[in-house]
Amino acid sequence: MKRKAAPQAPDGDELDDGLDYALDGFDSDDGAVVVSASDDNDSDEGETVSATKTVISQESGKRENSTGKSEAKAEKRRQLKEKMALKKRRRMETEVTVKKSIAAMEPAVIADYIAKKARLWHPKLSSIELDDQYLLPQSRVCDMSFWNNERSLPNFENFLTSCTKPLDLANRSEEKNGLYVIVICISAIRVCDMRRTIPKTIKSLKIIAKNSISKDCQKIESFNPAVVLTTPERLKTVVERGIINLTNVERVIVDSSYLDSKARSVLDDVPETLTAMKRLVTAAERAQIALF
Repeated sequence: MKRKAAPQAPDGDELDDGLDYALDGFDSDDGAVVVSASDDNDSDEGETVSATKTVISQESGKRENSTGKSEAKAEKRRQLKEKMALKKRRRMETEVTVKKSIAAMEPAVIADYIAKKARLWHPKLSSIELDDQYLLPQSRVCDMSFWNNERSLPNFENFLTSCTKPLDLANRSEEKNGLYVIVICISAIRVCDMRRTIPKTIKSLKIIAKNSISKDCQKIESFNPAVVLTTPERLKTVVERGIINLTNVERVIVDSSYLDSKARSVLDDVPETLTAMKRLVTAAERAQIALF
């Protein structure tokens, strides 16, 4: 019996199973180039790099913008600080001008100035209390507005003579408890400086905290001075001890034009001065305040 030959499979090129076996990276039968997976990866990496650069650029822009804002704020603060400093300096200059010029004003202006200072120091006191303790009547302020010289140490002798001319201090009687003048200064050093300007023909005595209070009291009683130079604090102590006969005080000269290193004057920045002034003019019927 003859066996039948097995059917042969068609040639590979002729096999057509309906599937597309084209691979990436190879040319297709019709000549088209198929895009490979690696090409897609390259594209993704490019996009990632581009996005990264964009983010970095944005972050850099934000930092520059933040730096710019910080610098602008710093500049604004600097300008504001300079403006405040200028305003403060001008205010200080105005205050210094007023302090130096108030002594040359008329009695009404001086009395009003003192009243404003008293209200500033004691805002809780009533008008009656202020008047009783600190305020000075216009009539008790000596008019020295006619004296046009500069109120400085070299001119103090001339001021003293002009202010006390009716008293004739150089020929003052040696009688116990005669009329005399009290000069109030802001510090002990200023007291010493002003005393040196007074001629020896006028008996003067300085009373400062550096000296013993008991010795100062003895000097006042024994020396019988025509002019007593002191500070507000030491004057208060001496008055409380009853060493000075207040009824014999004829003039109270307040060294108001002199300003210390902090631009303070004895009239503006030492409240005790007003207390002493008020007490002196209250006790002495004829006493008047004069500002140097």
